[in-house]
Amino acid sequence: MKRSCSLSLLALASATLLSNCVSYYRLPDGYTGPRATVKDTATQVTPLKAEIFRVQKINGETDGNTPMATPYGGGMGVVLRSSQREIPAGEPITLTIGGGDSYAADGAALIDSMAGKRRKSVSGDIIFIPKADKTYVVKGTTGKDSSSVWLEEEGTQRLVSKKLVGDD
Repeated sequence: MKRSCSLSLLALASATLLSNCVSYYRLPDGYTGPRATVKDTATQVTPLKAEIFRVQKINGETDGNTPMATPYGGGMGVVLRSSQREIPAGEPITLTIGGGDSYAADGAALIDSMAGKRRKSVSGDIIFIPKADKTYVVKGTTGKDSSSVWLEEEGTQRLVSKKLVGDD
């Protein structure tokens, strides 16, 4: 009994310590400077699979937003939602952007992989200077042999980054 209690306490302490290792991006408290917005994109491919292109990190800090939500008590299926965040404008910023398939369940991913339907994912860093009051959108394509992700200005579809290509 003591051993079981000790292991439970050790697991709880480890989980607490590890969860504190991740820092999530947010605008600094009291920031009043110019801002821009970056949106993610997501498309439902099947009831169990979505194609997602999103910001993963901002200046090295994990972005806590995601366009896919886990259904609570609603059964097994992909649930998509709007996902965006504000960033400082007028100064260089590094975004880690990525894209690929996301599944509602591990079993669906395994079945796709066994059937040869798994598509490549892609991720990488871009550096750009956002303009005040502009909105940018993470876009991309996925394929079995290669996938790409990029950032474009909403409305004009003007690329503001190079296309990042993943083929491994």
